[in-house]
Amino acid sequence: MESIWSEIWPRIPAGEKELPEKAEVVIVGGGMAGLLCAYLLKEAGVQAIVLEADHVCSGQTKNTTAKITSQHGLLYENLRRIFGEEVSIQYAKMNEKAIDEYERIVIKNKIDCDFVRVPSYLYTKTKHGEELLRQEYDAAKKSGIFTSLVSETTLPFAVRLALKYERQAQFHPLKFLARIVPELEIFEKT
Repeated sequence: MESIWSEIWPRIPAGEKELPEKAEVVIVGGGMAGLLCAYLLKEAGVQAIVLEADHVCSGQTKNTTAKITSQHGLLYENLRRIFGEEVSIQYAKMNEKAIDEYERIVIKNKIDCDFVRVPSYLYTKTKHGEELLRQEYDAAKKSGIFTSLVSETTLPFAVRLALKYERQAQFHPLKFLARIVPELEIFEKT
């Protein structure tokens, strides 16, 4: 099945370049994570190259949900229980900061990638799920995430209960990366 992103956006060309013998930093993988690392390193004045086995954005990135959130399922309760409160708080802060960082890059580079702040919902249709959502709500709040329990959502179907995460985001990942890729040293089929 072809990704909706690739259906409406062509493959991002990385250009043909000769692989250098050495580099200050080598990043393996030309997906969202690798390309963002290379971009941020370049911003910090560090020379980094990206090695990609196929074409940039040809794997997980082109099949992404395109959401940028600190909501990753029933996670905060597990983090608190297994690793403790401090780890859960750090994880929450870093994920919230990541959303802000995407927005900063979009604004700085004037990237037309349909970036918009929207709520994210973790929802249930069962009584048991309600209990789990209430636990997750408490853990997320204690971790510093702005959340609320709601019964009405913007989802296209009815839910029993939802945990609403405010100020999350969505965007078109390939439009975003198409603007960043030309500035990077990328070596495909490597």
